[in-house]
Amino acid sequence: MAPIERLRHCLRPTLVRRVLLVQLMAVALTWLLLLVYLSSEFFDSHSMDRDLVAMGGTVAASVAAAGSEAEARVALDASAAMLHNAYRINEIPGVRLLQLADGQGRRLHTAPAGVGVALPGDSARLTTLLIDGHQYRVFQRGAGPWQVTVAQPLIAKSWAVRMVAGDLAFDMVIAFPLFLLPIWIGVARGMRPLRALSERIAARGADDLRPLGIDSRYAELKPLASAIDSLLAQLGHKVQRERAFVQDAAHELRTPMAVISAQAHALARADDPRQRADAEQRLDRAIGRASHLVQQLLELAQIDREQAPASAPFDLAQLVRQELAQLAPAAMARDIELSLEAPDSLAQALELHAFQSVLQNLLTNALRYVHSGGEVVVELARRDGALVLSVADNGPGIAPAERELVFERFYRGAGHDAAGTGLGLAIATQAAARLGGRLTLGPGLGGAGCTFTARFPA
Repeated sequence: MAPIERLRHCLRPTLVRRVLLVQLMAVALTWLLLLVYLSSEFFDSHSMDRDLVAMGGTVAASVAAAGSEAEARVALDASAAMLHNAYRINEIPGVRLLQLADGQGRRLHTAPAGVGVALPGDSARLTTLLIDGHQYRVFQRGAGPWQVTVAQPLIAKSWAVRMVAGDLAFDMVIAFPLFLLPIWIGVARGMRPLRALSERIAARGADDLRPLGIDSRYAELKPLASAIDSLLAQLGHKVQRERAFVQDAAHELRTPMAVISAQAHALARADDPRQRADAEQRLDRAIGRASHLVQQLLELAQIDREQAPASAPFDLAQLVRQELAQLAPAAMARDIELSLEAPDSLAQALELHAFQSVLQNLLTNALRYVHSGGEVVVELARRDGALVLSVADNGPGIAPAERELVFERFYRGAGHDAAGTGLGLAIATQAAARLGGRLTLGPGLGGAGCTFTARFPA
């Protein structure tokens, strides 16, 4: 593997890296919050003043116990040395200044030695003093016959932030591997069932759409396995439908194609004009049947598409009137009464092509099977919160045993002379389902014939 490919392989996104990255971000956020909190605590003036008061009180107590000025100076120097060592160990910058004065405020001694600046103070409160360009916080208290003054430098914020950040960073560097390693091991082990599932799927053939049948004891894996099983079941059903569709289509096309071939040969060999005319008529009917079948197959394939175009509002009442007007000449030629029961206008947002497929196939089916002198009634209305389209006739009807079968593809009922492909009701059913509706079959006009009713969400 080339170095670049190896690098890409190592840097590819993984769930383990994602979990570890989230944990790392959580640690970094915790570190940042601690830094802000500890820095704010460090700069809290009340906290610093309390420390200064406590430190000054300790120095004053040690000086108050002295019996002479010399002992008081020794006590002050000892306190200064102790403070210096404590701050040096903690690497806190600056020099703490201590001053010893008598009861009248005359300076007697200053520690560390060599500091020639007097430290004025106020025993009633803490004050701030500028010494050699640096700000000091000053504490003053009486200590027996003496007066003790302690001056503590104000620490720069940048130094304090660096100090707190350094301490936290050291702690995090020590704690982070101990914190991250168990998480990494746990996540890696937790991903094993998922890897096993992926290997099981990868080992399958392209035609193997059986359910995985995984009974996982892990609650997180069950929804994934169930979703995959559901998808495989849907794909299996779709593949079976497509295979059956192709087989049925090939079977249905074979008959008109055989007729076309036979009549073409008969037409080529016919010498008698009447034989030629008869062959031409048979050939024309076979071509028309094949063309109609292909057209319906294309319509069914278009309705089976997954992606539907955006819905738009249409005046469905006007649309139904236009369809009836186109079919009126054929109905009048067979003395069939064609009527409509619908409001003047009925607007609905839906997929126009699917609705037209339902309407056209139901009307064509009714006109095909109704006898001459029969009646077909179309109704369009909103009822019980739904859009209802029904086509009723008083034709021969459908036997109870066949009422579920007529919605199947390529099924044609027995005992009918009318020619058809057996796809009309299947197309109407699929188109109704595409619109979120359902197609049902009931008794027709006067108890005879059929009524096909499509209900859609309003």
